[in-house]
Amino acid sequence: MQRIRNISLILSMLLLFACIKPYDPMIESNVEKKYVVSGRITDKEGWQQVEISLSSPIESPEYIPVSGCYVIIRDNLGNMFSLTEFEPGKYRVWVGQEYFIPGVSYQVKVVTRDGEELESGFDEMPNGPPLDSVYYSLEDAQINNSGAFVTGMQFYVNLNAEGNFSQFYKWDVVETWEYTAAHALEYYYDGTLNEVDPPDSTNYVCWKTNLVENVFTISTKSLAQNIYNKYPLQFVDGHRSSRLGILYSMLVQQLALSEGAYNYWEQLRINSNEQGGLYEKQPLAIKGNILNMSNPEKDVLGYFYAASESSRRYFYKDVEGITLDFYNYCSEEGLGQFGWKEYYWWQYPVYYYFNEMGLLRVLSPFCINCTLLGGTTGKPVFWPN
Repeated sequence: MQRIRNISLILSMLLLFACIKPYDPMIESNVEKKYVVSGRITDKEGWQQVEISLSSPIESPEYIPVSGCYVIIRDNLGNMFSLTEFEPGKYRVWVGQEYFIPGVSYQVKVVTRDGEELESGFDEMPNGPPLDSVYYSLEDAQINNSGAFVTGMQFYVNLNAEGNFSQFYKWDVVETWEYTAAHALEYYYDGTLNEVDPPDSTNYVCWKTNLVENVFTISTKSLAQNIYNKYPLQFVDGHRSSRLGILYSMLVQQLALSEGAYNYWEQLRINSNEQGGLYEKQPLAIKGNILNMSNPEKDVLGYFYAASESSRRYFYKDVEGITLDFYNYCSEEGLGQFGWKEYYWWQYPVYYYFNEMGLLRVLSPFCINCTLLGGTTGKPVFWPN
């Protein structure tokens, strides 16, 4: 029974930490819930997305999507784009390249199901340069507050915006990595002993995608040149996760911003990165650009902005100097003195294998199902063969 409780506890912890949740400012429970409107329009043809939710109390944080809204993006030239809800609280529209012109301004308008009208200010599309270079150096970093250090890859980006380009920038980093379970499914017990021949590798290989939550912003307004070298991005090591175990990829998106959008994200960066994390200090004093036109006295959280985007994907494998010692949550044990009688029907199937000495070892579900660690078995379209 102790074994069952341990597995249940591990599953609960993984479900808590594996999910990527949209940023959702939290407020005290005695304060009225506020609308949160967030989104952007970039100068790249494709889906443009806006998310609408409600803030939640600090003692019970949750993502509360707002469905059934009428949402449009419009520019100051008279063009209008109507968004469709594709997931609860998430709205999108495909916009062609011909509608993206530096100097044109864009805004979002929302009418909720209750008839409240929310509207952003116009934000001007800046002119942004191509992404320059992204690279890393091996550095030591402290693991939490343990005092121990680990060697990892500290990534940096260079900015070269000489010319008629914006002086305000933000970088988003999306990680994807491949990992495997410890074993393919070969043997299991469900009241009888079963062998799978050939072994089932359906849940053996997974890919996991993660948005790096840190906010990366910089302004060159006070610099002599519109250039900045060695701006630090994320730190990746082989100790805290399986990121570098097989193949690691990151998509770096460079976003040129207006000064107003930069100021908003810079305040969030200070609030989150320098004061304990995005969820530990509440950025309620940071003013966005969304107004409640129906009830001006009601605050609306979030920001809608235009950005010039340049992005590039990178891959890393077998990085020299990195030690891989991450925990894969796979545990095994021998049969107890009562053998299979120790397992009840609600524990089925019970997985096992025979080790190199020919001994039967009972496996935890993490050993044969990689999806329990938060990934999926669907290979990304950009992944190399």
